[in-house]
Amino acid sequence: MYDPDPSPERDVLATINEIPRAFFRLSAIAESLFADLGVGPAERGILRDLFIEGEATAPDMARRKPVTRQSIQPVLDGLVAKGFVRTVDNPRHKRSKLYSLTQAGVTRCVELQTRELAVIREMIGDIGEKDFAAAAAALRAMNSRLDEKISQAR
Repeated sequence: MYDPDPSPERDVLATINEIPRAFFRLSAIAESLFADLGVGPAERGILRDLFIEGEATAPDMARRKPVTRQSIQPVLDGLVAKGFVRTVDNPRHKRSKLYSLTQAGVTRCVELQTRELAVIREMIGDIGEKDFAAAAAALRAMNSRLDEKISQAR
């Protein structure tokens, strides 16, 4: 097994390597945790984005992820069809609609979050909340730097 010499770079690389591991494990748990709610992983991500960040256009949401608008649009259309999201005219742009949560969408987000928090409470007991706070801070800083790199590449 490859194990580079101790360094800050090794620690960053180890963190980066753990992200997909955690993502796929969380995805597996989420599938069973939310199976009865009728929203898939991509839909949950969009709902969460609108719940936390507020109304946005499809291009705005795509930039936050970062993915293409074309990959976000069908998910938004499905959420509109399910009654969780609505469109409103965008005063800043004639063609790009603003998307926001309906009351049913807010209710669904609260239910998603309530279930997630129950699982999170179990994890905190074993690991410790300070460890999660430090990990979140490090990931925010890394994401900020990655956003800068993406912006420079465009």
